[in-house]
Amino acid sequence: MLDNIKEKLAFLYLDLPAFPVTSSLIQRLETIVKESSFDDQFRNCRHIPIYVSAGKDIRNNNLIEKQWSKESEQLPEIKNYIETYVKPWTNELGRIVVICTKAGESNPTHIDCSRKNFDKQMLEHKFRVVLRGQTDNLYFNGQNTNYHIKENLINQPFVMSGYWPHSMSNNDSDMKFTLAMGAPWTAEDHNAKYQQLLGNSIKKYKNSYISKLDMTMPEDIESYFSK
Repeated sequence: MLDNIKEKLAFLYLDLPAFPVTSSLIQRLETIVKESSFDDQFRNCRHIPIYVSAGKDIRNNNLIEKQWSKESEQLPEIKNYIETYVKPWTNELGRIVVICTKAGESNPTHIDCSRKNFDKQMLEHKFRVVLRGQTDNLYFNGQNTNYHIKENLINQPFVMSGYWPHSMSNNDSDMKFTLAMGAPWTAEDHNAKYQQLLGNSIKKYKNSYISKLDMTMPEDIESYFSK
């Protein structure tokens, strides 16, 4: 199981501290999503910007330097967690947001990479941690069946493959908040610390591991890419 974990990985909880969620954090997120978030119609959710990484601001407007957003100033525990527990195993931080999905709504099936990167079979690893809500309402889509998360660990960070089509149904009575980091970080670059983290994580959370080799890709995927 330890061989080529990074290349095969679809889902794995990470051997990192659980995020220390407080009622104060949730209250601030509830305020910020109303006042300073942006709509993602493709994924049917809103995003609170945390870290800008792609040479533009979080709304893809003006060219700026990589930087923490003004919203992150109200969420110091998120910035501190990223700086302390995430940044050390990335060659560079990717774009970071809090994904906000309304109660009773879903993120429709999608692929979190471009068609070009999909055709290159890039890894497209994505860092996630659910701050409020359930982890196991995320699932991967296959040709004849869906592949569900095996353990529902709350506030526990995980990494998933954005290359594989996936969906999420928020059946809870509250908005779901998920801290998320993606491109330009994709796990493609060699990083010994990330390799070590995956090795430690597979030993600790082997029951949660989902391999792409155990899934069958849907045949019709064109609608799953953001246009």
